[in-house]
Amino acid sequence: MSMSIGNSIALGTLGFIITVESLVVCFMVYRYRILRTFNNGFVVSLVLSDVLFGAVLLPVIIHDATSLAAGFLVAVILMANVTNMFAVTLDRFLAVMKPLIYHVTMAKHFTKIVMLAWVLPIGITLIPIAYDGDRSGSAHKIYLFGILIIGILIPYIFILVAYVMIFREVSRQVRKLAKLQNLRFDQDALKEGKRVTGEARMARVFALIAGIFVLTWLPVVYMTTVEAIGLVETLVPEVLITISWYTLCMGSITNAPIYALFKSDFRKAFQKMLRLRKTRFQCLQETSSSLLPQTSDRRTKSTNDKHQLHPPKSPKSPTSKKSPCSQTSQH
Repeated sequence: MSMSIGNSIALGTLGFIITVESLVVCFMVYRYRILRTFNNGFVVSLVLSDVLFGAVLLPVIIHDATSLAAGFLVAVILMANVTNMFAVTLDRFLAVMKPLIYHVTMAKHFTKIVMLAWVLPIGITLIPIAYDGDRSGSAHKIYLFGILIIGILIPYIFILVAYVMIFREVSRQVRKLAKLQNLRFDQDALKEGKRVTGEARMARVFALIAGIFVLTWLPVVYMTTVEAIGLVETLVPEVLITISWYTLCMGSITNAPIYALFKSDFRKAFQKMLRLRKTRFQCLQETSSSLLPQTSDRRTKSTNDKHQLHPPKSPKSPTSKKSPCSQTSQH
């Protein structure tokens, strides 16, 4: 069963945009040293699930939305989003609640957490192989309820509780630092205040992404619940299936702009990249204009050279400024 031409073109275009902007985020983390942090490592892992969605899943469902591969990929990407969002939340929880042990803990367990965030979804989605993927049996219903409760509901309860605790802790630290600054000007307190403010902003970014994920995946969760109770034909209209793919696209396509606009380190890296591109374009224009032929009259120049017996010496500048082109070549 294939989609209509209009939906295929629209979803294909959205998939291309999602893939490109997600790969740009991955490239920026690779390109700029300032972005190579534990937190952005989890961001890259989360963004890779968007790459899978745009570059692999959407082409598969455009060809056949009811195929076994489409169902498998939907389950993997849904679970990978949940586990990676869980990992990001754990990272922010430790950074705010346990700042003294954060770097030591992440240095030891970062790779393990990222690997687990991908191995666990793949392992869970392979469980139906044990009962030959029979969707009409009770084993499949138990499997669907297990995914809904253990794989989605419980992790997002933890995520919600974790962000509530994070924002309460941030508010407590801000009030404490405000009292210290009122009593005396302390440079250490000022630095700590900047750190806490930065952590609060970062927590808001990921809380926003988690909220968007819940809203955009809600139709899929609803349809999975209806399938588990065996009422798909009566409670799931065909238009809802089509709408669910567009909501999933909206969820994935908003992640990269949120990082670029609201995450300060990504915003600085984007601004730096745009400045470099602008400077290189100006250098290219200067180089091309210098290669154009001279239009001045040589006879007039030679006559002026004869009359000018003692040409005035141009004053030497004490320091010569480097052109933007030479500065650009050093980056």
